[in-house]
Amino acid sequence: MQERSFMRLLLTLGLVISLSVTAQDVRDTDASLRGVANSLLVQALESRVLALQAPVGDPLSIKPVSPVAQAVGSFYEQRGYQPVWTDPVRLQALIEALEGLVADGLEPEDYSVTFLRQMHDQLQIDRQPPASEQVEWELLATNAYLRALYHLFNGKVNPAGLDPQWNFELNELSPLVVAGLMNEGVESSRIADIFAQTRPQHPAYASLKAGLARYRQLAAAGGWPSLPAGPTLKPCMIDPQVSFLRQRLLATGDYLPVSPHEQDEAVAKCIAANSASAQASSAASSEGDASADAVVTSVAASTDSSSASSSSAAPVNSDEVFDEYLVAAVKQFQRDQYLDDDGAIGPATRAALNVSAQSRVDQIRVNLDRARWLLHNIPDDLLLVDIAGFKITYFKGGKEAWRSRVQVGMSYRTTPVFKSEVNYITLNPTWTVPPTILRKDILPKLRKDLNYLREHNIRVLDSNGKQLDPATIDWNRPGNVTLRQDAGPDAALGKAVIRFPNPYSVYLHDTPHQKLFNKSQRAFSSGCIRVERALELVDLLLSENPDWNSSRLALASGKTRNVTLVKRVPIMLAYWTVDAVSESKVAFKPDIYARDGAVLAALNQRVNQPLLSVITE
Repeated sequence: MQERSFMRLLLTLGLVISLSVTAQDVRDTDASLRGVANSLLVQALESRVLALQAPVGDPLSIKPVSPVAQAVGSFYEQRGYQPVWTDPVRLQALIEALEGLVADGLEPEDYSVTFLRQMHDQLQIDRQPPASEQVEWELLATNAYLRALYHLFNGKVNPAGLDPQWNFELNELSPLVVAGLMNEGVESSRIADIFAQTRPQHPAYASLKAGLARYRQLAAAGGWPSLPAGPTLKPCMIDPQVSFLRQRLLATGDYLPVSPHEQDEAVAKCIAANSASAQASSAASSEGDASADAVVTSVAASTDSSSASSSSAAPVNSDEVFDEYLVAAVKQFQRDQYLDDDGAIGPATRAALNVSAQSRVDQIRVNLDRARWLLHNIPDDLLLVDIAGFKITYFKGGKEAWRSRVQVGMSYRTTPVFKSEVNYITLNPTWTVPPTILRKDILPKLRKDLNYLREHNIRVLDSNGKQLDPATIDWNRPGNVTLRQDAGPDAALGKAVIRFPNPYSVYLHDTPHQKLFNKSQRAFSSGCIRVERALELVDLLLSENPDWNSSRLALASGKTRNVTLVKRVPIMLAYWTVDAVSESKVAFKPDIYARDGAVLAALNQRVNQPLLSVITE
């Protein structure tokens, strides 16, 4: 009996040992298979990546290897060609970072987010596709990562493809630097932090992002009421449209509600003013002065309402009174929009008010991409010409040292976008008439009256610089002549020209056309930039020159003189249609050259990304 029990125990122990050995064998086998599979995947990935670095074909027709392909090669070489995105945690970090790009005005689907989510789902259920398919998955995810980095650093839209005058050299992200950034994000699974380091660090970019979030909220909430077409709304008018105006400005925070007591006082002031205007108009009309009868119907209505308010008639609706607080909000809105701040709602102001919330979202997105083009490594000393904003700012040591208004090119003679360095200044400049202005503006005047030359101190020169008699020239076919205006108080370039190398013959200059600076929108020139208080800027730029005092004497003498700057100053002529007013407020400018539409179309164009050609750009 004991013998049989002992035998059963031996058999049981043998079975257990046998099963244990079998399980261990299975685990060893699985590990071995995974190792083989990973080795095959590594080999396939290495082969695929190396092929990207060495395209085949006719050497004369082969395009150079793109920076993206080089970055991919550096990335995987640093990792020993080990796959990255087979780890669901890493892939999830990438997906979340890409989805966060919506805050930058970018579209996550440009980075294959839907497909990456499908990849993640497959990894979660431990589905392992063939090595060849895994390689394509891997490269697609890597390409999405890379594409996002490049778009955050230099913008999605290629500005050179939209503007033939573009000469900014976008800051380069070297493939080795990109690969290092990518690996840093991968190892820490903090890819969103890498994106944060890559986007522009300038405060204006953060302000635009905040503005985008705010206007998206407004658009999602239905935007704001539009003002119906109607007559101009003027201060103290009483009109149902005023209620719409108040709601419109309240929606965007341009109008801040006041206390009931303050509003009652403001309404009472308007009613009193309307009553006085109506009485003055009546008196003027009785004397036959028709020109004084300019008070609109709503003024009479407000007077009637004022009188009726003391009787049985309904009181004035305070929301429909264009009171002083609403006027102040309208004026600020107009200043933000570069409109005449008269406080009245005419056609231009009404049109600006009626731009939809979604259109403002699109406008901010366009300017975020422009910011990605320009806002990296801004020098501490900089002259910045804001073309659409009609202003110039001189930054010294990273801080604003001087600002002024400018006049820029007309819509058909646009001021170009480019950067350069101010290298010298001409005092008491002469002006050589550019060929385009000669042909389009001056020749038609000369054909009517040659006195135009004398009245504007313009001399006619031949190709050797010899002065000619204007009366001896056939102005219908003038040939190779040059018109040059002498320096003087009424010269087109004023008392100074600030010069910088560029292929467009564009410069900053003083101007006799000072009254035009009082206009809210100042696109009046033929491409150059007319600067208000230009001599103040000249003084600042030449302050480091040891001989500046002698140059001042030359300026006073009226003699033409070129003064070279001891220290060149970078200058940037830029175009954007949204201002970063503060950390949380943006303001919108007119798109004077109608450029936003092309940028928006390119920004909205979806990126096609076939699996078998993911690294092609």
